[in-house]
Amino acid sequence: MEDFKFEHVSVLLDEICDFLDPKETDIIVDGTLGLGGHTKELLKRTEGQARAYGFDLDSRNLQIARNRLKGFDGRVSYINDSFSSFDHYYKVMKMDGIDKVVLDLGLSSPHLDIAEHGFSFKRRGPLDMRYSRKQKITAATLINKLPSDQLAMILKSFGELSNAKLIARKIVEERAVSPFKYTDEFATRIEVCFHPKDRVKGLTCVFQAIRIAVNDELRTLSKGLESLYNHLSSNGRIAVISYHSLEDRIVKNFFRKLEKPLETDPEKSLKSIYADPLVEMITKKPVKPGDKEVEVNPRARSAKLRVIRKI
Repeated sequence: MEDFKFEHVSVLLDEICDFLDPKETDIIVDGTLGLGGHTKELLKRTEGQARAYGFDLDSRNLQIARNRLKGFDGRVSYINDSFSSFDHYYKVMKMDGIDKVVLDLGLSSPHLDIAEHGFSFKRRGPLDMRYSRKQKITAATLINKLPSDQLAMILKSFGELSNAKLIARKIVEERAVSPFKYTDEFATRIEVCFHPKDRVKGLTCVFQAIRIAVNDELRTLSKGLESLYNHLSSNGRIAVISYHSLEDRIVKNFFRKLEKPLETDPEKSLKSIYADPLVEMITKKPVKPGDKEVEVNPRARSAKLRVIRKI
């Protein structure tokens, strides 16, 4: 799988680099390395010996990233695991604080463009949706095995679909005839649940919901943010790009709790329920891609960037 096959454009690249403002001695963690675009630019902006640790569940992405980051040999460590396991690697790799963190929570180009990954209903592929091939549960497992009420809960909670129960019943009805095997076939058999003008949006939400459930994405995000923040050095920064309201809500709420932490001292709480802020909100409002970036890279249109600095 050679990287020249992919048209990959890193989202909000200049903004990430400007907000994180990498220094020569920084320890950088890219929790969602993907094809390495953000890490490459961050390292290019440091003339010294800044080091990076890149996490990705997909070993195929790591292979491409290694090729793209060859010019930084010795300065990048590649970790085939989730950033939610950062605590473990922090100890094993004997890190001593981290300075900059970037999380781009979007799907990488290969996930969407290679049919066999099973993430897109626009291409015929197996109902997979796993980031890691080490994981046993696939989209087909959930779609063909879960009872209607659990499917409806996934569709409602992770896809924010108002007709989740209807879709779940349709899935159960259809799989009784024959089990679902392929992405495009699954989409065709349930698209009757949507008005024609809402078909693409509806199916996108269905696939999002199932993908989140397969990979336990929201729990991973919450756990990972906590771990990364706990090891962040003073004045260190975390930048997160989210692509849908569920992700953005978790990031926003996590940052706000750090900006306005509850006071735990009984005497001080008589004056204010809030303690001194633990972070500075660098982005008062989420930063979104400009029209030119969206024109070049339409997949960036829903991106929202939030950045904090640890005090």
